Amino acid sequence: MAEEIQNLESKRKAEGGQEAKLEERNSKGAKLMANNEAQLGVGFLLSDIRDKYKAANLLPKWKAFQTVIFLERDDGLHDSSKIAAFDFDGCLAKTSVKRVGADAWSLMYPSIPEKLQSLYKDGYKQVIFTNESNIDRWKNKRQVAVDSKLGRLQSFIKCVKVPIQVFIACGYSEDPYRKPRPGMWQIMEKYFNSGISVDMDQSFYVGDAAGRPDDHSDADIKFAEAIGLKFHLPEDYFGPIEKQGQASQ
Repeated sequence: MAEEIQNLESKRKAEGGQEAKLEERNSKGAKLMANNEAQLGVGFLLSDIRDKYKAANLLPKWKAFQTVIFLERDDGLHDSSKIAAFDFDGCLAKTSVKRVGADAWSLMYPSIPEKLQSLYKDGYKQVIFTNESNIDRWKNKRQVAVDSKLGRLQSFIKCVKVPIQVFIACGYSEDPYRKPRPGMWQIMEKYFNSGISVDMDQSFYVGDAAGRPDDHSDADIKFAEAIGLKFHLPEDYFGPIEKQGQASQ
């Protein structure tokens, strides 16, 4: 009996140590993000929210603030401590800068719908963080750029049948919300997750821009590093594209 009590106490101490380590890690992460937020000049006010992005109209349920367009509350979306975050172009959707339009995309991997549905059942909130500087650059065709990007995202969400939160960074150059800067994540975590602390051990980010020789940039891996998230390449997370082939929407 004494031995059982001793084993139980040892187990409790071990569990307590693990909880303390997790709390310490989350605390350090929170301090790091707070410092980053102050340095980047990221801030948010309800009065900043608009129904348009500059002069461009947005689809229903989409809003804008500063240089960000977002879909905050997709039907069925539940805030969570577990965040499954994704890039969009080249990760979830195959797109091309030469093609414009809401229908100009296809699934990057056939396994995506099943994977995302499984995450949803496991209690993950899924969030897309995507850059789209053309929305700011195309001053004379801004509505076209907005309709194209939002249309693709809405079609994708409908295709995978999973509620997803979306943040689009429309600025460029030194914009604090543009990846690899962590501004979009900071806004999501602080203002759009019902005050729920993110479990960094269970959360992760998937993106294709990892600084490899054929990659267009290293924005995704640097974004994950700035936040402190585990990073996965889409081919590792969804499966090799050459084995699965391409799938249209």
